[in-house]
Amino acid sequence: MKTMRKLMALCLVLLLALGCALAEEKQLPELSEGVKPVTWEVSEDHPMIDTDEARALLQQIIAGDYPTMEELKANHVVAQLDELSAYYKALYGNTAEIDTPERKALREELKSWFLGLGSATVERIRDDGSAVYSQLPTGELSREYKMELVLGLPASGKSTRIVNPDSNAMNAFILDPDMIKEQIPEYIESHGAGADAIHFEGMNIFDEAVQEFLAGDMKGTNAILPIVGTNLEELMEKYIRPFEEAGYNVKVKFKEAKPNEAAARVVMRELGGGQLINSKVAFDFGAGVVDVYEAFKTMTNAFGEPYVEEEAEELAPAA
Repeated sequence: MKTMRKLMALCLVLLLALGCALAEEKQLPELSEGVKPVTWEVSEDHPMIDTDEARALLQQIIAGDYPTMEELKANHVVAQLDELSAYYKALYGNTAEIDTPERKALREELKSWFLGLGSATVERIRDDGSAVYSQLPTGELSREYKMELVLGLPASGKSTRIVNPDSNAMNAFILDPDMIKEQIPEYIESHGAGADAIHFEGMNIFDEAVQEFLAGDMKGTNAILPIVGTNLEELMEKYIRPFEEAGYNVKVKFKEAKPNEAAARVVMRELGGGQLINSKVAFDFGAGVVDVYEAFKTMTNAFGEPYVEEEAEELAPAA
């Protein structure tokens, strides 16, 4: 852990020292009024787009007044977020292409750090009886060859409503690539605005970590994988069949959400301090995830059991 922190600190120092020179060498897109490189800790009080218009949109969504999909796609603040994402993609490029010994060592450290996590742990209980879980899962793990795939739109509440409670109940490792991405130096330096630039690097590290559950030291450890999942065959090929071939009993759950509400919460998360996802990606999943879940309802797993053991709530229509 200390070694990883040292490597990350070194990478951040190098990024800060070379940042200006890098910006000068590359043809960076010009940022419009109100859009600035993020140099502050992003929060509700100091959002990623630091304008009155952005604050108003953030507070509107926090209050539960969700714009329609059409309104979101036409929103000026959303366009500014996309502009900022493009700026950092131009600045950093695809970080998966960085091929230095130091970067390779950092990736190994990140993988080891990730695999050293555990199941979700309860930090406290709210007055209404609901649980608040620790930011990083560090609880006990069980080796029972159970795997749960949790489908749902981005910001639909997968982690809050299903992943964390089930991880805690099953002593299951949470296979969430976002945990890795949030530790990558460019993500940290940009306060999440560079998420698009580090996406492939984070996924490559994650894919290597997943292999430990299939044929490495983590094999058999209970695992939960939250994912959007809009392509059934891709899910079967990349995750379900490999886990079943490794001996896991795979189940599938789904967190329903109105598409416009989930998309609005993506914007809320971005403005208030989360990873910045290009709106064309975040807004355009459509009904694909629902179709995939409906298909799973008709299928049985390698143990001859249904993938879906309980009915999801009725999907509400999009606004």
